[in-house]
Amino acid sequence: MNRTFARKIHEQDVDFYKKWLGDTDHINVRQGLDDILSNNNPFYALKELQLRHVGSKLIKNLIPAMNTSTDSNGFQQIDGIVKIDDVVTPSSNFNTSGILDYTIRSRVQFVKLIYQSVSCFPTALYEAYREITGESLRLDDLAEIREFYEHCSQIDLWTAQEFCAYISHCSPEALNFIFEHPEMDFMSNDTEAQQVIVEKLGDLLSETLSLLLLRPDLYERNLAFLKPAILGGAFEIALLDRDNWEKSSLNPKKGLEWAKKKGIDYHPVLDEYLLSLDPTPVMSSAYTTPYLEMMQEVIREQEITRENQGKKESLAASFSKKLDDHKLTRPSQKLADAMATLVRMPESQQGRAKTKG
Repeated sequence: MNRTFARKIHEQDVDFYKKWLGDTDHINVRQGLDDILSNNNPFYALKELQLRHVGSKLIKNLIPAMNTSTDSNGFQQIDGIVKIDDVVTPSSNFNTSGILDYTIRSRVQFVKLIYQSVSCFPTALYEAYREITGESLRLDDLAEIREFYEHCSQIDLWTAQEFCAYISHCSPEALNFIFEHPEMDFMSNDTEAQQVIVEKLGDLLSETLSLLLLRPDLYERNLAFLKPAILGGAFEIALLDRDNWEKSSLNPKKGLEWAKKKGIDYHPVLDEYLLSLDPTPVMSSAYTTPYLEMMQEVIREQEITRENQGKKESLAASFSKKLDDHKLTRPSQKLADAMATLVRMPESQQGRAKTKG
C-alpha cells in the first residue's frame, strides 16, 4: 500500500476514534470491545477470543469491586456503579447478568482500562486517546502484557522469528500451537468453522495470555516483509543464516528501529523498554535535592521530551501529589506550578512547543 495513502487512512481512523471517545451515547461493554477490536482484528475467531478473554478478566475483578449498600430492611444490594481497577467504568444492567451487557459510563476511562488487557491495541485509538486527554496510555506495572514484553526485552538477541512474533502481537508459543494444529484455519471466511475454532481453543490452549497474543495474520504479513529486509542487509544482523533465515539473530533495539521506520504497528510498550531516547542524565556532581529528584521522576513518568512537553495543569497536579506525599513543605500550589514550568521548554510557555495531546 502506498505510504501516503496508508497515512491518510490512519488519520481517518484517528478522527473516527476521537469522535467515538467523545460520543456520549450509551453502549454496553460488548459493543465497546467490539468497536475497539474490530479495527485491528478482522477475523471473527481472533476477535471473539480476545473479546471473551477480556470479558472474563473483567468478571474476575467485578465482584470485589462492586459497590454495595444496605437497605432499610438490612438487605445488602449492589449499587449501579461498578469500579474496576479504581476506574469507574460500567453501570450494571439489572435485566442481564453478564458483564458484557453492562453500560459503559465513560468511553475514555473504558479505553484506559481495556488497554491493560488487549495486546493488539489499535494505534489510531492510542493516538486519539492522547490527543483527547493529553496523556499517553500506559500499562500498569502488574499488567500481563507488560510482564510479557518486559521479559522479551531482557533477551539480548532475538531470532528473526521471535522478532517478527513480538512486533506482530504474537507469542512464539501461540504460533507453535497454530503450526501444530493446521486444521484450525483462522483466516477462513466460514463463520461456522470460525465458531468451532473458538469453542475448541478454550480447551486446547491453556495459557490465557496466548489468547491475547495470537495474531497469525499479522505475523504472516510481517514475515514476508522481514525476509527480504534481512537477506538484503536492510539492518544490522548479529548472526545471518541464509539457509534458515528465520533463525538469524538480531539486536532487538536495531530491529525495533527498523520496524518504527517502516511503520509497523508493534506494541508501544516496546519503545519504553528498547527505544528510550531520554535516559536520566548523569549529573556532574553527586549533589541533588528532593525537588530535583521529583522533577526527574515526573519527567520519566510523564515521558516528557522536547517534542512531547505535556500539559502544565497535568504536570502541576503530579507535583502537588508528590509534594503532599513527601511532606517536605506545607502544600503549595505555587511551588507545584513552578516545578511544572521548569520541566518544560521555555517556548512551550508561549504555546510554540508540541504537547502530549
